[in-house]
This record gives sequence, structure tokens and C-alpha cells, in this order.
Amino acid sequence: MSAVPARSTGNAAERYRAVFDARSRSENTLTQLRRDALQRFVTKGFPTQRDEDWKYTNLRRLESRNFVPAEPTLGRVDESQWIADAGMRIVLLNGRAHTVLSTMSPQPPGVTVLTLGQWLENAPDEVAALLAQQASDASAFESMNLAFCDDGVVIEIGESVRVDRPIYVVHQWTGGAASVMSNPRVFVRAAANSQCTLIEHYVGAADSETLTNSVVTLDIGSGARVKHYRVQQESPRSFHIGSIAAHQARDSRYDCQDIALGASLARTSIVATLQGPGAEANLHGLFLPGGSQHIDTCTLVDHVAPHTRSNEEYRGIADARGRGVYRGKVIVRKDAQKIDSRQSSRNLLLSPTAEIDTRPELEIYANDLKCSHGATTGQLDATSLFYLRSRGLSEAQARALLIRAFAESILSTIELPSLRAHVEQQLNARFAASELSA
Repeated sequence: MSAVPARSTGNAAERYRAVFDARSRSENTLTQLRRDALQRFVTKGFPTQRDEDWKYTNLRRLESRNFVPAEPTLGRVDESQWIADAGMRIVLLNGRAHTVLSTMSPQPPGVTVLTLGQWLENAPDEVAALLAQQASDASAFESMNLAFCDDGVVIEIGESVRVDRPIYVVHQWTGGAASVMSNPRVFVRAAANSQCTLIEHYVGAADSETLTNSVVTLDIGSGARVKHYRVQQESPRSFHIGSIAAHQARDSRYDCQDIALGASLARTSIVATLQGPGAEANLHGLFLPGGSQHIDTCTLVDHVAPHTRSNEEYRGIADARGRGVYRGKVIVRKDAQKIDSRQSSRNLLLSPTAEIDTRPELEIYANDLKCSHGATTGQLDATSLFYLRSRGLSEAQARALLIRAFAESILSTIELPSLRAHVEQQLNARFAASELSA
């Protein structure tokens, strides 16, 4: 499928209307939902730096591209990039589920894992009803996702079911992919007192210029616990937009570890809504912009109910001309008394041309609470470098050791050995001297 020519004037989002209209679909409730979502996207347009949430991120490079939905064809796949022994594997190849590369069976008792395509075949009205519910307050990119979403993953965990092995979702771009986009959706429903671990892994071949626009929704029931690991290492020529929304009931817990390594321009938005007393959200992230990369993370923790807790720690390491952004906001509603919220942003600049913008925020309407936030940005400590070099390490080795020590606070939250080893390997490949091992 060829790209739609760019228009010299008008809303850049209008180009996607022609892409949408060129795709044949039967008329039904879901098609109308998609059409309405497209209209919302076109009306809103791409966010600009006049929008507070996008103050530090300019999307003109993305707007100037012409992306069309990827065809469901099998290209070159480098499975060596995947995380070994990560659990039940579901592969979305160029945005479409690929059963040959997936290992979705046998599924543990009380666990249902479907592709979004399978769910659409079995219960189209149920899918349409859920999407309609989520569409009411969707952002521009979430509306774009709904308009063009072709596939995804649906995960349901039964009441009191504990899933011992992680569920590993691989978002894989094939080699040679160019000017194409995918808009996958991932749904997680964790019933009361259940436990599961979700790993999302976004991987792209070095020669692919693509757009990934993903939406992840997690409904976490009373007393349930969900661990969510997210590793983004797409092509250095690609664009990545990720939207995550976690809705938490009483005494639930959501742990998110977000590792952003790849893409030319990447933006991840995480919203955790603590709707029931006793709910807890822990958000940890590490972003590493290098070269001319721009990596943006925006978090929002909404304390709706009293007696809720949140903890955020994000660390950024910027090199060369890389630019990182972290904007974290905590809202404490009027009736959300007795809450405990902590927020920390620590950043490291490895070159004089690197930049990290950090903005932790508190918006408080209650008066009986504990809230704290802090942010620092600096360079490698010259005294520590000198000390390590005086002990026989080269400058490259000393720098690598200090960088690893800085990242350790986030790496230590990764409880899966194979996943931690994979992330450490990526860090070593970027920063470590050849003499240092993982």
C-alpha cells in the first residue's frame, strides 16, 4: 500500500482520513465507532507545544511523515532480540497477531489470552461496548488508535488466580518496514485477588521507519496485583507513542517498570487512577536518549480514594544530543484523605549538548496527607571518576561503572532475572567498555 501524499496546507491529521476511507469495512457499530474516533482525532489534530502535557515535545517531524497501516506480511524477524524464557509469548508482527511465532497454549486454569481479532470474531458487540466506553475521554492518539486498530491482545485473569509465569507480548517490526504504522491495543482484566505479570517488548529492525501507537488498558480488581514491565527498543528511525491507563479497585496494586531505549521520537503516557481505598501504584522508569533521540515520559497518578499510596521514581541518562523529558503529576482529590505519595526524578547528563527537562507536580485538594517530590539533574562526579581511575580502571570503564550504579535503583525493581539481564545487556552495549561484562 502506498503512502498518501502530504498536503501543503490544512490539518496534518486530515491526511489520515484519506487512509481510513481507502480501507474497505462492512458497516456496523464498530465501524461507526472507528469513524467517530477518526473525526475526534482530525478535530483535535496532533498535540502542539501549546498543550501543557506536550510543552517539551515537538511533533513536527512526526506530522511531516505519511504513515499507512502495515500489511500483514511476514518479513525478516530477528528473534535473538527477544527476551529468553520470558513466559507465555504472544507476537504482534507489524501490529498483527502471528500464531506461528506465538506460544499461547496451554493456558493456565482461570486464564484466558486471546488476540483482539479472535475476540472480535467471538463477541463483536462486547468489544464495541468496551471501546465505546473508553472513547469518551480519549486523547488524540488514543482516538487515532481506535480508528486504525487491527489487532491486539486480550488477557483475563479469573478471581483468586495466580499466574506464575509472565505473559510476554512482543511488538515486533520486521526488517525493511517503512512508512507504515501499527495501532495495537492490549486489554488486561485482573479479577479480585488475582496476580499476573505482563511484559511488553517493543522491537524494531534498525532500517525501519515506522510509527507505533499503542494503547494499554488495565482493570485491576479488589486485592489484585499486576506487574507491568515495558521495554521499548525500537528502531532509531522510528516513532513511538504509548498510552497506558490503569484503573485500580480497593486494596489493589499496580507496579510498572518502564524502560525506554529506542526510537527517534518516543512518548509514553501512564495514568494510574486509584479508585478504591488501600490501592497502591508504584511507577519506576529509566529513559536513555542518545544521538539525536527525544524520549518523553508523562505520568499522572490520581488519588481518588482515601488511604491510597503511590511511589514514583524515574531516572534519565542523556548522551550526545539526546533530549529526555519527564513530567509527573499527582492529583489528590478532595475526599482522598490519609494518602501517601512520593515522587522522585534523578537525571544524568553525559555530554554538554544533552538535555533533560523534568517537572514533578502536585495538585492537592485534601489536607490530611503525606506528599513529597524532588528532582535533580547533574553530571558524573569528577571525584568519583578520579577515585576509580586511581584504582586502575580506564576512563571508559570508570564512566560505565558510575552509569550502571546510577541506573541500579531502577534495575533493582526488575524481579525477573532474564528481563533484567536483557536490560543490562542493552545498557552495556550503549555505555560499557568492552572490558566490562554484564
